[in-house]
Order: sequence, then C-alpha cells, then structure tokens
Amino acid sequence: MIQLSGCAIINQKEELLLLFKKKHQHYEFPGGKVEPNETLEEAAHRECKEELGVDVTIDIYLGYESFDIDGKSFQAHKYLAKIKGDQTPKVNEPDKFENFFWLPIKDYTNYSCAPNIIEFCQKY
Repeated sequence: MIQLSGCAIINQKEELLLLFKKKHQHYEFPGGKVEPNETLEEAAHRECKEELGVDVTIDIYLGYESFDIDGKSFQAHKYLAKIKGDQTPKVNEPDKFENFFWLPIKDYTNYSCAPNIIEFCQKY
C-alpha cells in the first residue's frame, strides 16, 4: 500500500488552496508520497514546501481515503492546515503543475477538481 499525505489549506475567505495537475487536468490538494522513515505529518509539511514553497501549521488530521490506480493501492491522508505568516505560495514544480488557485469552496462545481476535492467541498 502506497501512503500519500497532503493538506487542505483554507484561508480566512473560506478559499481552498489547490494545484492544477497537468497530467490529470484537474485541481488537487498539495501532497504526495510518504518517504521511508517519514511520518504522515512530516510528509504533509514537506510536500507543501516542495510544491508551493510555503510552511504550514497543521490544525487537525482529517482522515484518509483508499483507492486503486493501475493495479496499485493507495491511502491518501489529509490534514487541515494554514500557511504560516504572510508567505505567498508559488508553483515550485512547473513540470507537474500548471498553476495554483484559491478556490472559493462554495464554487467548487465550476472547476475541474479531483474527486476528493469535490467530496471535501460537499462536506465543508
């Protein structure tokens, strides 16, 4: 089972920070694979720094979803987080991501979002 970890980053305007993944042509949470000897929380912090260039404060663990892609099993863990201080996010991996976007949570149906983003916004 491949472990993934990432963050749902929400600002004061109730907007969700997402990255547009070129390969899948949709918006998704910042996050990725957990490395050996790394905790889920450490991976979430690292991925936000690698993908967006920001440090985050993690508030709570939101749980995980399990899914299979191309014969591989995944568990995607998610944390609710905030950007520390007044850091401005930027796309640090332009080969993977086209842009980042502050999605107004109530308008999620107007955008191409990963299934877990849709589920998160519906529950929010």
